[in-house]
Amino acid sequence: MRKDNSEFITGFLSESGSFVRNKDYFAYAQLDDIACWVIARGLDNDQEVESAELAAKSVLGYFLQKPSISRYRIRRYLQEAHRVLQAESHRVRLKASLTIIVTDYARVRYGVAGNTRMYQFRNGRLQWQSKDQSLAQQMVDGEEIAEDALDQHEERHNLLSYLGTPNEFRPFVSKKLPLYDGDVFLLATPGLWEKVNPAEMQDGLQEAKDPEAWIDTLEDVLLSKQEHVVQNYTAAAIFVNKIFKTDPQKKWRIIKRVALILLVLALAGGGALLYKMKEAERIADAATGMFEHETAGDAFIAEGDYPKALKAYSDARNAANIVKNKIQATLLAKKIRITQLIVDGDTAVKDEQYTKALDKYDKALKEMKGRDDFNEPEILEKKEKTQSYVLVMQWKKEGDLLFEGQDYPGAEAYYQKARKLALETSFVTGEKELRTKLDEVASKKTGIDKEKKTLDGDKLEKQGDESYAAQDFEGAIQSYTMAQEIYQEIGVLEKVLAMERKVTKAEEKLNPPAAPPSAGAPAGQPPVQGTGAGSQPPPVQVNQATPVNQTAPANQTAPINQTAPVNQTAPTNQTAPINQAVPVNPVAPTYQLVPVPPIAPTNQAVPQATTAPATQPVQPPQANPPATANPTQEEAAKTP
Repeated sequence: MRKDNSEFITGFLSESGSFVRNKDYFAYAQLDDIACWVIARGLDNDQEVESAELAAKSVLGYFLQKPSISRYRIRRYLQEAHRVLQAESHRVRLKASLTIIVTDYARVRYGVAGNTRMYQFRNGRLQWQSKDQSLAQQMVDGEEIAEDALDQHEERHNLLSYLGTPNEFRPFVSKKLPLYDGDVFLLATPGLWEKVNPAEMQDGLQEAKDPEAWIDTLEDVLLSKQEHVVQNYTAAAIFVNKIFKTDPQKKWRIIKRVALILLVLALAGGGALLYKMKEAERIADAATGMFEHETAGDAFIAEGDYPKALKAYSDARNAANIVKNKIQATLLAKKIRITQLIVDGDTAVKDEQYTKALDKYDKALKEMKGRDDFNEPEILEKKEKTQSYVLVMQWKKEGDLLFEGQDYPGAEAYYQKARKLALETSFVTGEKELRTKLDEVASKKTGIDKEKKTLDGDKLEKQGDESYAAQDFEGAIQSYTMAQEIYQEIGVLEKVLAMERKVTKAEEKLNPPAAPPSAGAPAGQPPVQGTGAGSQPPPVQVNQATPVNQTAPANQTAPINQTAPVNQTAPTNQTAPINQAVPVNPVAPTYQLVPVPPIAPTNQAVPQATTAPATQPVQPPQANPPATANPTQEEAAKTP
């Protein structure tokens, strides 16, 4: 309750400086009614055990077991950590400096062993500073050296007491100091306070709005010194923005009660007066604390904060035992048992031990039956949610068995069902695992589908090869194209290109390219047809317009009705074809010369344009009607 009604903000940093290992360590714990901060620096060279971390954790561990702000307890915390370092000193002797601060949010007490330091600032100025247990500090106390020379004196690391010392361990524990709103504490190891003096700390605090900003400023000041070697440095700042305010009336009631007890004891007299006085004070505090802690526990139960309720009830039962109130102690023990079952159930859920959690919740529900001081519907909800978690994990396990048996569709069905339930019950961990399992199933199914399609593509490619070998090029092209589509779908680029090459090759076989033109043909003109058997002169093209601005050369005319030489005659058993048009007196275009047709050899038929053999009458052309020409071409055709 004190923590909720106060404000203590902590910020810290810990760096290794120029070294690989950081021998410093800082830790703290804030409980409801008390808080503890610990800073430590290792002084040994052990490569396996971190003495600073071991010492700090030991102090905090003993503090959490028996939290107290008393001087006796704080000294016990330091002594227990000292014994732990001695017990763990196997290879080398473990050594550490350590400073502890304990507060009940209204007052503070600190302890020192070695030369780690505590600074307290109030209203922006240094209020208090802890003393080192070193030879240099002893020299300052004896006025042998100036206090300003302490931070740089050569004996500042010559420690007279520290954790792990072989000599008598004598830590320093301060008296109880009051706190005020706005107080600031700084815990620092030698790596920081050797390079940043109190004046620089105070200057940095003037502009800092929170612990982190102040710590960053101190680090900047340290690094600005540009030392060749930077030691390990650790700093922790605690801003006391608001302290816990006690009830003045309650304080006066306690004072009056103690005064009354003292009066009674004074009247009774006896040598046990002092003992009776302290015992009466202790009993009065215990009686008051018993009811306060129980009330706080009930409030935590209403809020659903069962770990805090458990601690409050434990404190209340301890107080009941002090005042020897057995009835109240029994009632509190019942509350502690129920709360402990709920806490154990919640812990089991966090550890994913859902069956154990169900058992704890069932026992808690049985214990709280008929009670009004516990929220039974909330525990029922916890139980139902845990049952859902158990079912989700059961379905996941069944899906895993099917997955191992390569039944991927069946495994996917179980995973989907389990994931849906995990989403409905906000089972984040289970949902994440199931999402991963579904991704694995999808990957397996994709791989199988790809393998199947690869086989189908290979089969089609083989069919295409067989069709190509049988000169069925159309069938080969079809098979290759289908195989190419499959390879394209599964992303096998090498096979896609191979099918493209095979399709091209089959198309070349199916549609061979045209034969190249004759080598003897004039450029720009069609090749000259032979005059052998079956060859025919090309027909005159009349569908092209003759350019009107060009004329044929005057000294050349188209030959008309050339005859074969008289010493050569066509064979009598061959005649000119009658089903094709024979051009008569072809007129060359006016823009080029008309070559003279070659004279037919004696063993070949004479073209229609020449004189027919004497043994055969000249037959009129039996060609199809010529294509209609434009007027210019008709005029050119009529020109002799």
